[in-house]
Amino acid sequence: MESLRQRVDLLERENQRLREKLEPIFGADNPCFDPAIFRRVLSTRVLMLMLPMFLMPLLPMFLAISRSVVPRWYLGGVPVLDVMGHASGYKGLGLGLVAYGGVGVGVVACGGGAIGVIACGGGAVGLVAVGGGALGVVAIGAGALGVVALGAGAAGYYALGQQAVGKYILCMRRQDPEAIEFFTRFIPALRRALTTAMPVIPLKSGTRDTQEG
Repeated sequence: MESLRQRVDLLERENQRLREKLEPIFGADNPCFDPAIFRRVLSTRVLMLMLPMFLMPLLPMFLAISRSVVPRWYLGGVPVLDVMGHASGYKGLGLGLVAYGGVGVGVVACGGGAIGVIACGGGAVGLVAVGGGALGVVAIGAGALGVVALGAGAAGYYALGQQAVGKYILCMRRQDPEAIEFFTRFIPALRRALTTAMPVIPLKSGTRDTQEG
């Protein structure tokens, strides 16, 4: 019996040691949160939202063909479509309402660096920014900084990521109710990672004895 007690004590100490090592990474244990489902849903949604950036290497081939058939339209002196400077005259840069280049600047901008209302690129800055590094009101990327930020690493007022910092956070180590309410409106699948604990119903002393009697 003493040997069994010692083994239980040893297991409890080992369990506590492992929890102390993991808490800085994953936060305190939350029985109502499934990290495996959370990672899977987050990775899938980020991949879908970043799909335009992954397709960008194919864009130059399409645009190289389109340059020969699409006229150089201008609106108030601003190119409607500029690909690598073919309309603006700045070789390698995209400057127009729709712009593509090593650096793209426009209403819709794509490129290695992109600045626009909607920006997509390795580094993107815009109202809606999608990129390896993204800065915007809504930012989506491997590293995202914005009012609403979503990515592997995210920082924002509302932040969703495997690692996240901000006012209201939904990540591996912390699950704020405000962030849960906000992000599940747009990504309902996240609810699968969030469960509700079974309610504890206290019984008055002697209730069971009375019922049995």
